[in-house]
Amino acid sequence: MNKQIGIVTAILLGLLGGAAPAGAASKLKVVASLPNLGSIARAIGGDRIDLTVIGTGTQDAHFVDPKPSFMVKMRNADLLLINGLDLEIGWIPPLTQGARNAKILQGAAGFIDCSTGIRVVEVPPSLSRAEGDVHPYGNPHYLTDPINAEVVAGTIADAFKKADPAGAEAYESGRKAFVKKLHEALFGAELVDQVGGAKLSREAMGGTLDTFFDSAGAGGGTLRSKLGGWLGKMQPVRGRPLVTYHKDYSYFAQRFGVKIVDYVEPKPGIPPSAKHLEELVGHLKSGAANLIVTRPFVEHRSTDLLTEKTGVKVITLPLEVGGAPEATDFFKLFDLITDQISTALAKAPEAAR
Repeated sequence: MNKQIGIVTAILLGLLGGAAPAGAASKLKVVASLPNLGSIARAIGGDRIDLTVIGTGTQDAHFVDPKPSFMVKMRNADLLLINGLDLEIGWIPPLTQGARNAKILQGAAGFIDCSTGIRVVEVPPSLSRAEGDVHPYGNPHYLTDPINAEVVAGTIADAFKKADPAGAEAYESGRKAFVKKLHEALFGAELVDQVGGAKLSREAMGGTLDTFFDSAGAGGGTLRSKLGGWLGKMQPVRGRPLVTYHKDYSYFAQRFGVKIVDYVEPKPGIPPSAKHLEELVGHLKSGAANLIVTRPFVEHRSTDLLTEKTGVKVITLPLEVGGAPEATDFFKLFDLITDQISTALAKAPEAAR
């Protein structure tokens, strides 16, 4: 991998021709590797930041093309926000090396790994290529659990305050507004008003939310009966099984209580073989699941075949802001995802238990 990164960097440096950095500007110059980070950064930074987002919502975050134009953007950046956990290992290193901006090199103050503070799942006990494209630090798709956006918002706000102390109050105000909106979107405004968003967030991050929901609420009934938002929408389909293309819904499944029972990829990053698809057809025909969730940027031959052979519905959902026309920011992205999955599971016949 290091050799490949070196070659890519050398080529891109040649194309750049050693361009000089631009002059100073008043706004904080922020580069986000991916659209979800960009959406959170925009909510916090508002018009105090000059934001560039490298990846698009319709691209696979593992394989963004490191274009020379991105190096030019990064050359003048004050901060670089990355997802981390090696999700961008194939393209961020050549870009940072080629940009020749010491402020955003790994380890520098302007290099912001947004996975800091995240409770990472699926950290492999050992590494082997036989297990596919496994991430050594754990599953990097942590923003499929929306509560993790609160952690990311804190990381980004702290970075903004350090880089631009004069705007600290504005960044903190932006963070608080984002988190309040996130709590209401996730839990519903009524429950947030009754219990408090901070309390709900602590229970969610501590893994005790379900026990807390089943406790008594004011005026009789349980707190669960007051649940709204994305979690309320998903309540009727809790426990329902589904199949996903890649191992990118693990955090989502934990938060919303759905079960991922199989994957179209036999191992992460490994295309499905005819044998694996045959086994998956048998699994689906046995009633293991009645919904397949895939991504916009992968091949669709396999999921088309699975639908043709089993009749199981396939839905294509974005993982990033901009991955569908409706997903214009982080909130609308989860509006879309929870709408689509809850509706599809509610309409699907019950899977075999």
